[in-house]
Amino acid sequence: MKDVYIKNPQMGDAASVDHRLSELEQNIEKLRLEVQKFEGWLAEVEGRLPARTEQARRQSGLYEAQNTSAVNSCAQDRESPDGSYTEEQSQETEMKVPATDFDDEFDDEEPLPTIGTCKALYTFEGQNEGTISVAEGEMLYVIEEDKGDGWTRIRRNEDEEGYVPTSYVEVYLDKNAKDS
Repeated sequence: MKDVYIKNPQMGDAASVDHRLSELEQNIEKLRLEVQKFEGWLAEVEGRLPARTEQARRQSGLYEAQNTSAVNSCAQDRESPDGSYTEEQSQETEMKVPATDFDDEFDDEEPLPTIGTCKALYTFEGQNEGTISVAEGEMLYVIEEDKGDGWTRIRRNEDEEGYVPTSYVEVYLDKNAKDS
């Protein structure tokens, strides 16, 4: 940036950008240190690295003490990796996250209530994930209106639901369901 000012004196004095460049360098360094801190927390939570050493904690505390005006002015910057708030910056707690398998099935969830019905105007072959096939003239339940993306979420019976193009169905919303 400074070179541009040197090569084009009509833009202004090259020395005038020195202060701003210095500020930007300091901000970049602060952000690099912050990224390292958050990457360490992420790695710790994911179990890729052992818990942080006492020296790493001291370095983190030293970094936070050095940057109180820029980094620690917000409460969110004093959050630990588990999201809990620490009143004192040097106060950190180790968190061991047990490895658990995520259950993709939500069998115990209540199905969405119906907000109306619809009639399929055309046959639609739902071949993509999340879509459902319908036959022309078929009556179905509407469980979610088109949110502007051109798709309406419908249900055929207790366990068959998916999206169909809004232009393929004629929707009849229940007045009570839409107002609530």
